[in-house]
Order: sequence, then C-alpha cells, then structure tokens
Amino acid sequence: MRHAHRPRAEDRSRRFARIRAILAGGLVLGVGGSLTMAAWTDSEFGQATFTASSFNTESSINTGSTWADSTAAAPLVFAFSAAAMSPTTVKYAPFWVRTKTVSLDGTLALQTATSNNTAFAAALKYRVVRYSTGTCDSSQFSAGAVYIVGAAGLPAAGGAALTSTPTVTTGVAANQSAVTQLCFEVSMNADAPNTLQGGSITATWEVKATSSS
Repeated sequence: MRHAHRPRAEDRSRRFARIRAILAGGLVLGVGGSLTMAAWTDSEFGQATFTASSFNTESSINTGSTWADSTAAAPLVFAFSAAAMSPTTVKYAPFWVRTKTVSLDGTLALQTATSNNTAFAAALKYRVVRYSTGTCDSSQFSAGAVYIVGAAGLPAAGGAALTSTPTVTTGVAANQSAVTQLCFEVSMNADAPNTLQGGSITATWEVKATSSS
C-alpha cells in the first residue's frame, strides 16, 4: 500500500510566496482603482466692498453769508436784537439749514426749547415758518405760510409757548443743493409780570436732522 505524498517544506514556502504576491498585487490594483475615481476641482469667488453713506448738516444765522457746524456746546447766536424786551415786543431772526456736499437728504424736526429762566420763558411765545424768498419778518407769517410752530394770527394768539413741543417736520435737500430757510418769531406776552423787569433768559433750540435712509 502506497502512502500519500506529503508536500515538502520548500513547496509550502513557494506556495505562500505566490499567495503573498497575488495579495500584494490585489492591494496595488485596489489603490490604483481608488485613484482613478478622483475628480478635478475648481472654485469661483465673488467680492464686494460696502461703503456707508453720509448725512451732515450745517446752519447759518445771517441768511447764508457764513455757515457753521453748530453744536449744543457751541450754538449759533440768533440775530434777534433781543435786548429790551417788554410786553408785546416782537422779534424776528432767520435760521437756515442745509446738508453738506455728498450728503443724503432728510427731515428737520425742531425740538423743545431749553432755557435758564422758567418764569421768563412762561412770558414768551414763538412761531416758526419755512419760507423761500424775502426777509425774515412779519410778512412771512401769513395765513398761507408753512408753519413749523404756531399758526396765523397775532403773535400772542398764533404763537406757541416757548416750552411747547413742536410736532411738524420739514425736509432738507441732499448734497447742499438747496437751503431750508426758517424764520423765528418771538414775542413777549402783553400780561408779562413786572417781576421780569431787568431779567434775562437764554433760550436754545435744536433742529434735529434725520437722514431719509
């Protein structure tokens, strides 16, 4: 009876070498196969720069002869010639506002006046109109005027208390293209008390400007 041939050690070694070579080739093919699935890439980019707009105003108290960027700390002083006020005295003064160059348009809102003498303020009334031609005087306060404060009529009858809050706004043009001309009228009431004799008051108005956008 013949015995089955047993593979020698060297035959097994050669067989394992062949298996390892096949497996290595498979790994190489696998790597190569994965590389063939890669894709080309490309990108596109867009960019924009945004610049903020500007809104700046300036004012004049001498009908546009000079302009200034007035502040609460350094306000322009109205040309009221407001010395020697007495009952029924009426004073007028212009206050012009415009935007600066390269500025948006907007609206102007007169704020409540502040003062350093409450008793004196109670004896004063004022009106404000927007006008386009002529001098800032009584002629501007007609029935058809554009009233920012007060209404048509005698100063005392048509005026508002100095401490009243204005509610009417008006526009201001862009890019210094036009001037908003305001005329202020301030009068002392006929019944102003004698205790005000020799007294004084400093009243300050703010014209608050707001851009349209």
